[in-house]
Amino acid sequence: MNDIRPTRGINISIELLRGVAAIMVMLCHYAVILQGTERGWLNFFYTGVDFFFVISGFVFAPTLLAPARENAAAFATRRVFRIYPLFLAAIVFYALLPHKTWDNSIILQHALFLHTAVSKEIAFYYNPAFWSLPVEMEFYMLIAFCVFLRIRSTSFIMIFLFGFSLLTGLMAHQFLPADSHAKLVLSHHLPTILPEFLLGTLAFQISRKCAQLPGLVLGAAGLVLLFMLGQGFVTHGDTMSDLTYGQFNLLCALGYQWILIAAVVLFSPARAGAPLSQLASALGNLSYGIYLFHNAIPPLLKHYFQLDGMLLFTSSTVGTLCIAAVMYNILENPARNYGRHFARQLYRPG
Repeated sequence: MNDIRPTRGINISIELLRGVAAIMVMLCHYAVILQGTERGWLNFFYTGVDFFFVISGFVFAPTLLAPARENAAAFATRRVFRIYPLFLAAIVFYALLPHKTWDNSIILQHALFLHTAVSKEIAFYYNPAFWSLPVEMEFYMLIAFCVFLRIRSTSFIMIFLFGFSLLTGLMAHQFLPADSHAKLVLSHHLPTILPEFLLGTLAFQISRKCAQLPGLVLGAAGLVLLFMLGQGFVTHGDTMSDLTYGQFNLLCALGYQWILIAAVVLFSPARAGAPLSQLASALGNLSYGIYLFHNAIPPLLKHYFQLDGMLLFTSSTVGTLCIAAVMYNILENPARNYGRHFARQLYRPG
């Protein structure tokens, strides 16, 4: 399907980092259990979402860079069956929680990926983590559109879109009020977030030609950059957005890009060994379920068992891993496999 070869170590590195990103987001939302309203490093882990965007850009780089080699219907089928069944199940799960209400309108808005276009209250009503799903779908739609048009190479198009998106983000930060609806929509959708995906696409290209020593240097630089940004976030809070001209999350994505390149360059299945490969595979498999369901577990445990503190934190973590594993086996993986099977029937080599 593609003459762009997978980078060495892509499977183990990507699966492991997917799991790390999901756990980061979970720990961010669980921070209040351990530290109350005090801001700490766990709160900075919300940037795990930016890590996800970079990883997505990396994974879909072969298709995005040479979309004419893919089939639009097959691509869309795989993406729908990969994302939608578990997301729909998660929406229903949250709507049934004791501390939430079943609202047909809100459920429909979520199911149609419109919740971040309505209001902040609706966007975060069931699960704050749901906000990123429309962005992912918009990125897939961009790829599918390029595939549909049978564009042979998108390099110059992506450079233009990167610059346009970066300019849009800078303008939105400079001229739109912080509480405006327009800023809410722009800051939670692809027009300003696309550069994070494209950093992942660029990481794919760099990693194919990057030697181990430069990869190690990039990884160390990524850790340093993220440490500096995290320290600034803990110290200055939301004012970090003003200090970085509204590009705080993009800078975090840049740090994650360097770490991603290092991981892909430095680790390979042969070098990793069976235990690490198995851990990476497990974390990758559970990452989507962890991301979708982790915010449901603490209120459930508090409602039925009156837990608090470290016991609530530990129980919530274990409970999230358990529900992610169950949902992976009974819904997520079967739906993904069916989507792949159905997509193969649609695909016709170009």
